[in-house]
Amino acid sequence: MLYELCMLAINNLARARARLAMTAGGVLVGTTAVILLIALTFGLQNAAEAGIGNDASLTEIEVYPNYNFTPGATQPENVPQLTVDAVKSFWQIEGVSAVIPITRLQGGQITAGRVQGYADVVGIDPALLPYLGITVDEGELSLEPGTVLVGPNVGDYFYDPENTSDNFQPVQVDLFTERWKFELYQYSSQTPSLRKIDGNPVGKLTAGSRFDYSILMPIKDVLALNEWVTGNKFDPKTFIYDQVIVRSANRETTNAVSTALRELGYASGGMGEYLNQLNNFFVTMRLMLGSVGGVALLVAAFGVANTMTMAILERTREIGLMKAIGATDRDVLTVFLIEAGLVGLAGGVAGVVLSYFLQNLVNQGLANLAASGGSQQGSGFFFLPFDPNQIGGNLFVIPTELALFALGLATAVGLGAGLYPALRAARLPPVIALKME
Repeated sequence: MLYELCMLAINNLARARARLAMTAGGVLVGTTAVILLIALTFGLQNAAEAGIGNDASLTEIEVYPNYNFTPGATQPENVPQLTVDAVKSFWQIEGVSAVIPITRLQGGQITAGRVQGYADVVGIDPALLPYLGITVDEGELSLEPGTVLVGPNVGDYFYDPENTSDNFQPVQVDLFTERWKFELYQYSSQTPSLRKIDGNPVGKLTAGSRFDYSILMPIKDVLALNEWVTGNKFDPKTFIYDQVIVRSANRETTNAVSTALRELGYASGGMGEYLNQLNNFFVTMRLMLGSVGGVALLVAAFGVANTMTMAILERTREIGLMKAIGATDRDVLTVFLIEAGLVGLAGGVAGVVLSYFLQNLVNQGLANLAASGGSQQGSGFFFLPFDPNQIGGNLFVIPTELALFALGLATAVGLGAGLYPALRAARLPPVIALKME
């Protein structure tokens, strides 16, 4: 029975091809608008992520206590801290590949000959070095007790204490090749003590990491030196790390790991968190532009409803005849719903085809522009607010899921718009319908 009703609906549409084409044309415009506007956000998102890069920093999440500094807000009484036990629990979060706790050397300065300077001395577990995503330009990437790794820019801003002129000029020191010392002061006793430790660098880090201005030291060495500086013994029950870096297994799991950390009461940041915020921005942008395209589909829905209403008025006697020979209200409803759905489906298919055509046309044009060196602003006949080379010939990106969604949405719009006219047709009394001219 359903097959016969479908064939009847198709034949009815075939009798008014011009009306079908114009009505489906409205759905075509709406579908194309939805697809291309959403596809634009996918293309811009890919370009933005490509501009960030694919290095290891995109899977890094900085974890720190979630202090609330909002004026007028109530400060939580028990802010979760980065205790030893808490950091151990981070390993249990699904999607975490490494947890790197950090503690910093408290106080002190660096002397190299007669110049002095300061550095961020970071203590980490040497076994976790491979998870930091860092490399060395000179030396080797290792941390044995008593050794350090120096950042490429840590020696850029030293000064000569004997220079009393007002014109300060920073002195650059290569801490990898020159001899230097740590100078630490102990203030826990009544008489401050000075302790000098020879710097023993085994590697110079490659520029571009978070440690460009830092010195890496084994965490046990930092804890021992901090004990001397403060006079307080290390107690794992009360000790709190200065910072923790959590590395997710891949970019896809970074958002889930960040969410899990926030649910534990911690704040998160870093490039991985920035990527999540960027993706959230494009999701919001996708919804907004998709809604704009949806307005065109809404207008098309009124066109479908108008067409189906006119079809009912023109075929009132036909509806009465169908009911007179045994067709039920459900049969009549089904026929008109199938017609409305086919109008939406036809417009959706045409919209998908047109969208792919326009996508290829625009992307190929941008690819040719980039290949011809026309990405400079004002060159040729184009003035673009972006670099075609960075877009990579993919300003519009239409995933298969988007095309299928748009196709289903167009069909649903047709069915929704045709529901009321179909109900009117189904409820027509056959006697009254047969009397209509």
